[in-house]
Amino acid sequence: MKTARFFIITFILIPFVNSNAQNDTSKTKVLVITLKDNTEYVCVIESNESKFLNILTLEKNKIRILKDDIREVVSYEDSDFLRRQNAASKKAAEKIDTTLINYSDENLNRLIIFPTARALKPWHGYVQLNELLFPFAAIGIGNFLTLGGGISLLPGAERQIYYFSPKVTALHSENLDAAAGIFYMSQTKADKLDLNQGLGIIYTMTTLGDTEKNLSFGLGWGFSGENYSQKPIIILGGDLKVGRNFKLLSETWTPVGANFTLVMLGFRVIGKHITGDAAILTPLNKNAKGGSFAPWFSLTYNFGN
Repeated sequence: MKTARFFIITFILIPFVNSNAQNDTSKTKVLVITLKDNTEYVCVIESNESKFLNILTLEKNKIRILKDDIREVVSYEDSDFLRRQNAASKKAAEKIDTTLINYSDENLNRLIIFPTARALKPWHGYVQLNELLFPFAAIGIGNFLTLGGGISLLPGAERQIYYFSPKVTALHSENLDAAAGIFYMSQTKADKLDLNQGLGIIYTMTTLGDTEKNLSFGLGWGFSGENYSQKPIIILGGDLKVGRNFKLLSETWTPVGANFTLVMLGFRVIGKHITGDAAILTPLNKNAKGGSFAPWFSLTYNFGN
């Protein structure tokens, strides 16, 4: 049996040895020699003796192999070693590419809390969880209408808070959008939804800029039932992309005639479908003295992109 294997291996090696004899080193046939203990050598043959094979590995190591220990000899191009190497290289490349992906922000239609003037793309939308207790969902219809709403998840409460927020983007260009909308909220009752007992804000908003940096400003008029405020709230906010998938966020609400501004500062982490926001909210009076701080965080799943 050993004799038969010896002659088979010798026969296999003949064309490779002849090739080495007829060509210079740069044209030498590269082989993959596998031993019975599964050791693999990527090498070229230097000389072929009766019982031994002298090889030179790609690392320039000279090795003397007993032919009876050889299980398989194949060319490098036809070997499993090359296929495994290619698969590993592809996997490594995919891993590197994933870490280098620059995801686009699918939440350009909102600041930290308040909407911008931008509309969602047609049939694109998101499902969002704010502060764990206030889910919100929105979807784009056409290139101008965004519909959103939700209901609170307050544990143990007899009544929940429901809210909806339609917005119409009347003007849209590459770096300019103008919109108007309403945010309405009220409490549920056991027998009906009481729209007359709710409160909210009617607003106009303008957004300037691109996907990397933009500024939004607008005016909003609060209402409660049938009563409307005479003085507006000034809304100002923006975002700035400072990393591959990282944005800085800011937002302020300033009621005209009041002596304070609600300031929000935070950041956004952007993924392929998931976006996470975290911010700090604090009221500042005219003397620039801050009061208490409150955290704000939201997690958003974007669909349609």
